[in-house]
Formats: sequence, C-alpha cells, structure tokens
Amino acid sequence: MKKNRTQTQRLIQFWITSLLFITLSLLISAWTASYSHSNHNREVRVNALVKLMNDQSARGVTLEQMEAWLPDLLEGLKADRFILLSGERELFRWQPRQYFERPSMHFRRQLDNGLTLKVALKRPQLLPTFSRSEWLVVGAGLMMALGMVLFGRRWLRGEMAGVELLALRARRINDGEYEAAGSPVRGERPLVVGRAMQKLHRQWRRERSAKLELDRQIRANASLDPELGLGNRLFFESRLASLAPDDQLSSHGLLCLLQFDGLEPLDSQSRLVLLQEFIDHCDPILMAHPDAVFARLEALQLGLVVPVLPLKEADALVARLHRSAGRLSLPGEVERDRLLHLGAAYFVQGESLEQALEEADQALRAAQLQGESGWFMYDKGAVDRELAQGSVRWRSLLEGAIRRGDFLPQFEDVVNAEGKVIAREMVSQIRDGQGTLLAASLYRPMARRCGLLPMIDRELLALALRQQREHGWPEPVTVNLPFESVIHPRFGKSIKMLLANYQARRSQLIIEVNERELVQYADQMIPTLRQWQKMGVQLSVDGVGYTVEGTHYIDDLSLHWLKLHPSLVHQIDRRPDSQLVVTSLRQVVSHHPIQVVAAGVQTEAERRCLLQLGVSALQGSVVATGRKAG
Repeated sequence: MKKNRTQTQRLIQFWITSLLFITLSLLISAWTASYSHSNHNREVRVNALVKLMNDQSARGVTLEQMEAWLPDLLEGLKADRFILLSGERELFRWQPRQYFERPSMHFRRQLDNGLTLKVALKRPQLLPTFSRSEWLVVGAGLMMALGMVLFGRRWLRGEMAGVELLALRARRINDGEYEAAGSPVRGERPLVVGRAMQKLHRQWRRERSAKLELDRQIRANASLDPELGLGNRLFFESRLASLAPDDQLSSHGLLCLLQFDGLEPLDSQSRLVLLQEFIDHCDPILMAHPDAVFARLEALQLGLVVPVLPLKEADALVARLHRSAGRLSLPGEVERDRLLHLGAAYFVQGESLEQALEEADQALRAAQLQGESGWFMYDKGAVDRELAQGSVRWRSLLEGAIRRGDFLPQFEDVVNAEGKVIAREMVSQIRDGQGTLLAASLYRPMARRCGLLPMIDRELLALALRQQREHGWPEPVTVNLPFESVIHPRFGKSIKMLLANYQARRSQLIIEVNERELVQYADQMIPTLRQWQKMGVQLSVDGVGYTVEGTHYIDDLSLHWLKLHPSLVHQIDRRPDSQLVVTSLRQVVSHHPIQVVAAGVQTEAERRCLLQLGVSALQGSVVATGRKAG
C-alpha cells in the first residue's frame, strides 16, 4: 500500500508540475508576443511620421510651417527626442518639457528631400504596468487557477486512492487470498474492474465448489458403501493394512465382526432400514473413539476396528454394541434371539494382521455356535503389562514424565522427488518405571483419557524448537497436535510465549493437525491456527484420505503441507481407486502453494507411482535415511 501511495504522490506531482510548466509557457509566450507587438507598434509610428514628413515636403510645406504642429504630433507619439538634420547641421530639435533620462529606442530615417530624421521613443517595459482594476482581474484569475489546481489535485488523489484499494485487493489475490476477489472495498476505482473481479470470483466459487464436491464424491465412491454410507470392504482392508506395516500390527486394539443372521428372512430394503438404525445407535458409542473404523464387509456383516483401545474397555465396548441391537424395531418375522452374533479379538503390537483376522473369525464362529444372539471375545491369554495397567498408574507415569521432561525425540525424514530432506517429523517415546520405552501410539491415547495431552504437547513443542536450534537444521520440524491441545485456552497462550522465545525458528516449525478433527472442530480450531500462522508457523494437515471428508479447509487456511494417510498410500500402484483419490486431491490444491506428502511409503513401486501422480514429497521406510535421535 505504501508503494502505491508513493506512486500516487509522484503522479500528482507530475500533474501539478505539468500544469505549472504549461502555465509558465503560456505566460512567457504571451509576454514575448506583447513585447514584440510593442516594438512593432513603435516601428509603425516612426514609419507613419516619416511618411507624413515626406508628404508635407512634397506639397511644399516649409520647416517653419511644420514647427506649428510638429511638437503636438510628437507629444502624441510620446517621443523622447526628435532631431532633423541636413548633413551634419541640425535644422530642428525637440524634446518634452519634463524630460528625464530613461531607456529609449532610437530610430534613424532618410527623408525624400535629403534630410535625416532621428527620433527616440520610450522602450517597451519588460513587465507591463497595470491599473488597480487590472491587477484585481489578474489576481482573481490566478486565484481561480489555483483553486482549480487544488480541486484537481483533490479529485485526482481521491481517484488514485480508489485505484490503490483495487491494487491492494489484486495483490491479496496474487498472494493466494482468492476470497479477496469477492470482497469489494468502498471507494475502489474503476468500478468496472471491481465488478469484473466479483463476477469472476462468483464463477470461480461455483467451479471450486463443484471441484470440491467431485473430490468428495470420488473419495466416497472409492471408499464407501453406496447403501449405508459406511466404509466398504476395500476401505476396511486398507485401513486395517495401514495399522500393520510389514504385516506386523503397530499398536494394540480391538477387531470385531458383526453378523446379522436374524435379518436373512427380510428383503433387501427392510435389511437396510434395520442396519441403518443399528448404525445410528452405534454412532454415539463410537464417538469416544475417533480412530475407529466401521465398515460393511458383506450384505449382513459389519466390521469394526478400534486401535489403541485399553484391554479393560474392550469387553465393555463389545457388550454395549451388542445391547444396541436389542433397541431395534424388528418386524414379526425376525427372531430377536438370533438377530446378532458378534465375534471380537484383541490384538497386540507386533502381532501379524493375518492372525488377528483369523482370531476374529474364530470368535464369530464361536458366537454363532452358541445359537442365541450374543458375543464372544477370543481369549488370547496373557497380555502386555503396559496394556493392563490402570488409568491411575498411567496418570502417575505421564505426570512424572512431564515433570522430568523425560521425552525422547526421534525424527523421520520427509524427502522430495530428488531425495533431498525438506522436513523432519518428530515422534516421541517415554520410559516407564522399569526403563522400558513406550511409543507415542501407546502412551498418547492414555494421556488423552487422563486429560494430559496439552501439557505433553507443550513440552514436545519446546523440545522440537530446542532440537532445531541445537542441530541448526535448515529444514522445518513437524509436531503433530490433537484438537484438544489446539482449542485449549492455556495451551494457546503458552505457545505464544514459547514462540516469542524462538523468533528466529518460527518459520521452521510445522504444526500438524488431523484432517478429520479439523473438519469436525473447524469453528474452534481455525481461529487459533490462523493466529499461529500470523506468527510465522507453517501449517500441515495429516490423515488425508483416511475418512471421507470435504476439503473446504484448504480455502479457509493458507496451508503449506497436506499429508496422505498410509492407508491411502498402501499398494497404491495396484489400486486405481486410491490413484483416483490422489489425482483428485492434486487438482483441488493446484491453485494453492501446498506440498502433498505421502506418508508410510514402503515399496519402490509405491514411490514411483506417487511421484507420477504428482506427489511432492515422501515419508516412510523406502525413503528413510534412518531416524535421527535428538
């Protein structure tokens, strides 16, 4: 804006200078013409006097006779001196009675009778003298001219201020604030350009909405069951596979298979009504588990995966799901006692995916063998001690880690297509009382239950900035924050204070939030994220593609990074549906300076396919150079 004002000032100064130059040129031209005209008038007077003298001499009028009227004629000509010579002898001399020396113009002419005439006339003044009334007229003209100049300056400044406002809006659009095109500012000039921007913005919004809806439809068609709106079998298998890189489950949790044998006598439409009613009853139960995956595997079979679920809560969750079936409004031909059989298996970290699926299937068969509607939990026997300990022990462990700052950071590289590291994502571990390392996937769900996530995330952010400064990395460091921390009022204030101590490192910090949480809590999260962004922090959204979400948040936030969920990346070279989702997402972000990162890349075939689809960066075992411990 300041630059535009400088240009306006220069334009106004040029305009005023041009007016002054034109006025001065006109004045000089008028003065030159007036001076030249005065000189010409004196020439004419002298020539007229010479002609009169020649005519009188030709008529025989003597010099003595001319002396009677010649002085009055010379007075009328306002001559300063008049001399008539015959050779060198002076025949007649005249000058006014009140004569004083002043600049004069001297003329010398030869008469027809051989005499020489010499006359001196007053020289024209460089600055003509005016009367009082004339000066008043001149002064009024100058004041009117000055008034017009000031009025023109004010008018031009107002018009240029409107141009500056329009230029400012155009600069915001060039900087990526496309919504500015639809937000006119009062006083913009020219109006036709502002209206054209609004018209283009409305058209762009329509096309943008259509593109976002197309992206959502592509995700939905690739991942959702068209009848119930749940995930389909492909969705379920891909999400389950993302929990088991290299076929080894990365965390503990619950796997359930729900078979509605009692609905077999019904037609397809009646089945859908009852299944939808059951899903509606389950939604409040599963809201406490945001990472849960609920899908339709077959016409009468549903699948549920709840990662990072404590063992003590698994039985309770299965029982609540089974009780939900008892609330259904069943028709007469359905036997309530045979309605639902539920088989569940509790898997642990390091267990093979195939084993977990087999145990869940065996549990379902055991439930069906019981005959009546019921559920069966596969008995695995001994379970890891960390999974069995209660929430009181977890709180004590986590509070001790916060108090001692006992968090061990590790960093995973994010590399571009050329293999150059462009960012690092920090993951953390803690030690329990016996010194055993506990991964973030194990302790963070318990920290969420204990309400300690904001305090832990504050320590992790400080740790990331400290590691960044100590190692002097030029690449930014990513820290993942859940919605509980982002919307926590004290957490926001503490982060502002923390960033004030690391002003030189603000632009090298990436705050990453989950896509599903961002969409669900957009009204609460976006204002805080914008404040952090104004302080120089980069923003990233991860978990993209894990669930079917709209991508309107891309327009609401000036994001720097989008990270694809590993379930979308898994075997993408053999899954056209996932390729279509990534291609659609690339089209959505094509007008934004956003880098799309693929997380969990495990094979060379996945890497090649992702790069061909236009993914900007990769993260995973196939591109990792090894984790760097802080």
